[in-house]
Amino acid sequence: MMFLILSLQFLSMRLYTHTDLDGVMCAVLISCVEEIDEFRFVDPGTVQTGKIPFRKSDIISDLPYDRHCGMWFDHHESSRPKEGHHDDGQTPSPQDRGVVKKFEGAWKLAPSAARVVYEYYDNPYLEKYAAALEATDKIDSGQVSKEEAENPQGWFLFSNTLETSAEKNVDDNYREYVIALIKRTPDIAVVLADAKVAERVKNVKAELDKFAQILREHTVMMGKVAYSDLRTRPDLPRGNNYLIYSLFPNAVTSVRLMPEKEDKDGIKISVGHNIYGKKCEFDVGAAMKAIGGGGHRSVGGASVRKDEAETLAKKIVANINQREEERK
Repeated sequence: MMFLILSLQFLSMRLYTHTDLDGVMCAVLISCVEEIDEFRFVDPGTVQTGKIPFRKSDIISDLPYDRHCGMWFDHHESSRPKEGHHDDGQTPSPQDRGVVKKFEGAWKLAPSAARVVYEYYDNPYLEKYAAALEATDKIDSGQVSKEEAENPQGWFLFSNTLETSAEKNVDDNYREYVIALIKRTPDIAVVLADAKVAERVKNVKAELDKFAQILREHTVMMGKVAYSDLRTRPDLPRGNNYLIYSLFPNAVTSVRLMPEKEDKDGIKISVGHNIYGKKCEFDVGAAMKAIGGGGHRSVGGASVRKDEAETLAKKIVANINQREEERK
């Protein structure tokens, strides 16, 4: 036991977090309280494959649970802790991998994972991030106006700079930079005025125009669903998930196929309700969990093999349209 304790003391503390604004804000808050040695930015699907060699000194935030980590923070409905987890030392099945009974950290239904982190630590030092946290809550829970989706401002504009068509290591280096920047000053005006951020902000408009054009070229309406097949577009900017509903206002839901940055043999399926349209009853998180992913009732995603991606996506489209027909 003493050897194990000494061994853990020499392990670096790594934080695995999501690539978006919520993941970055989790990193800001956690690294203010914990001594984080290294940040690693990954998509949920990468965690769900079970291929990441997590250690007990690792923290996971805004991502699915993995039983090998030391602490975990999340807010996704599909990750809700359930009784029945058995930790028998064997490699869990994909269905069991995210099922957890006991863990260090916190899970809670909240507008953002950063909110879960903030409430867990309940540290007066973190109060200076209250405004940034409120903005993160709104953005991650889809409270973004159509006007803001078309013309990003403030924290939403900043969030668009985090996920671009650049190589992953370039985006990761930028995320590390802005984590340190926000820790120094959470004033969004100061953040946007920073030279490196301002350079990316200049490119956001061009990327937004490019993104809109790509969506128009690769999206078709299938019943009530805006179906976007973007598998041939590795150059796709990924910072604005709401623009599709401005371009295709009659869509109740969007289903999108995208190439995975982290797994060249994988395809990401992303599904979301039209936040500006009529209420949709389709449970996205449950549907994504059924194919190895997860999310919330209104939005979610999964990483799947290339050879099954189109079949799975079109089955989801059919299920959504069937549900809409039944509502008539």
